Amino acid sequence: MSEQKPTSADQVAAFLRQHPDYFQQRPELLELLRLPDARGQAVSLLERQAAILRERNQELRERLNGLLDVARENDRLFELTRSLTLALLEARTPDKLFRGLVRTLEDDFHCDAVALLLHDREIPILGELRKQVRLIDDEALPSGLAPMLRPGKSVCGVFRQEELKALFQEQSEQVQSAALIPLDFHGPVGLLAIGSRDAMHFRSGMDTLFINHLGDILARRLSEVGRSSTTRQAQRA
Repeated sequence: MSEQKPTSADQVAAFLRQHPDYFQQRPELLELLRLPDARGQAVSLLERQAAILRERNQELRERLNGLLDVARENDRLFELTRSLTLALLEARTPDKLFRGLVRTLEDDFHCDAVALLLHDREIPILGELRKQVRLIDDEALPSGLAPMLRPGKSVCGVFRQEELKALFQEQSEQVQSAALIPLDFHGPVGLLAIGSRDAMHFRSGMDTLFINHLGDILARRLSEVGRSSTTRQAQRA
């Protein structure tokens, strides 16, 4: 009579995979199964399953809370962007447009630095606005910025000090991350740069939906108020 070989762990595992209802027919065996937990204690299979379910529920709650936080932040950004868009549409002169843009970005969006660089030399820039709104040629920007400034494509992240100095001038020392928004409407109009003291605020690869929308609106309004300003100056002459 041949000696019966002991059943291997792989055979038991294969059997249970083929008979997933095995323990339903023998529920008393579940009480005998003991599994180690993270504390080194042996627990029953039912206790282990309950613990796993609790962990999964906690993970799902955390993911849901994260999604709710993102939704609330998007709602907040939408309302702020909507208010800024209306303010830009209502501005009838370059001065009012610049002041409304800078004030809203600083006060409502809590931006630490704002710079608006323009190509149109006919647009008047008055008073203290010259610190944040100025005329510039593309050649005046560091060469490393040029490949990133494509129409309709905002760029976020950490930039070199030379690049920040060219963009923000006196404000550059406090800027750790920035968003660069090329302004284009039937050709280049300028560049809007927004800076933050937080190196993680503007991250490479972050969603740029709202700032791209802002750039589209601002480029069109700059083109419109620029033409209106030029017309009024010609009429006075």
